[in-house]
Amino acid sequence: MLNENQPLVYFFAKSTFGDEQPDFIKIGYTGTELSLRKAALQTGSESEIWAMGVLPFDEEDAARREEKRIHEHFGGFRARGEWFYATPRLIEYIEDYAVQYTERFIEDMPLTSDKEVIETDIIPTKSKEAVAFGNWLKECRKQNNMTPDDVAKIVGCAAGYIRYIEGGQGMPGQNLRKALTALFGDFSDYTTETIPDNPISVKMQGENFISENTGIDTFIKVIEAIGIEEVKKLNLSVNEIPLIADRTYDDKAQREVEIEKETYWIVSGTDQKRKKKILDDIASRLNVDMTVFANPKG
Repeated sequence: MLNENQPLVYFFAKSTFGDEQPDFIKIGYTGTELSLRKAALQTGSESEIWAMGVLPFDEEDAARREEKRIHEHFGGFRARGEWFYATPRLIEYIEDYAVQYTERFIEDMPLTSDKEVIETDIIPTKSKEAVAFGNWLKECRKQNNMTPDDVAKIVGCAAGYIRYIEGGQGMPGQNLRKALTALFGDFSDYTTETIPDNPISVKMQGENFISENTGIDTFIKVIEAIGIEEVKKLNLSVNEIPLIADRTYDDKAQREVEIEKETYWIVSGTDQKRKKKILDDIASRLNVDMTVFANPKG
């Protein structure tokens, strides 16, 4: 299901001397976009701050409990507040257990934008390996008729980890990766060479891709392939109006679409990250077998 503000325990690092070796690591919680939390911390810091990893959860209480447990576990290394000395033991813990952070989607515009996003040719992307690993994990899970909760119980993590990784938002830590390999086999033979190099690409059942030159064109074609009427019945709202409407809304970005003599207007004022989340949510709600890739450029 769509979860824009997944609860996360995060590990942010900074270096006193400006190099890539962290001197301090912040162990904190956020229920908002990780990039926004990082930006807020960066405002008050002269040293660059970067994300080393996250522990994703489905519920805030679970994330808060884990944050408290980790604080207590590494209490002897506390420098000040939620900042801890970057000891080898703490770094090893992050490498073993945290989902390794990869480059996030570019935030071209706020998610509530009323203007249609103008797509550019050069867009910072998430790690292609993370996208591929997430796709591999989802396919393995479905082939074995397992839910994210089923997988999580076997490998010993929260179900939020599995959903986060399947979304291509990071690579599993060493311990989790070993457990997933023991469960489903080796990921190394999986390839992403066939993924079209467009802003949004969607692999439908049967290995067929829907992939247009612009994200909004792909977005609309996928909805058409699923069935506009079926998607419309979900009553999804985006930018404070229906995702699929029977009329236009003043000052809202919408694309007109005609299907069998019927006219609909589909919200178009979203960036690629938002489009992916909407399509993933639709697929989950309607049980559609498809995988969404957003900006999968290496």
